[in-house]
Amino acid sequence: EKSSSILGTYTLKPNQVGLGNHIANGAYMVHPEAQGQGIGKKLCEHSIIEAKRLGFKAMQFNFVGSTNTAAINLWQKYGFEIIGTIPEAFRHQKLGLVAAHIMHKKL
Repeated sequence: EKSSSILGTYTLKPNQVGLGNHIANGAYMVHPEAQGQGIGKKLCEHSIIEAKRLGFKAMQFNFVGSTNTAAINLWQKYGFEIIGTIPEAFRHQKLGLVAAHIMHKKL
């Protein structure tokens, strides 16, 4: 029997309205029980293709927690670079205030 559970999803939208709408912003979620199965990679690959198809010139993630090494490594594997770091931007449940990165990729 095939499961109908949603394992992951993403959204893709302009990072800014108006004069900044040529840069895409994405948000990704993978179900905790499905992590480590390559779903994030597939979502990333698909979103880059889709962003190009929609005419975006670049993609930017505005807030990637510095402790989220799995996401940072994945985005870097697909060509995203850390272009800025916001100190003490995220209230981590165990570590307290940690930095968040802004990551960017030209398409």
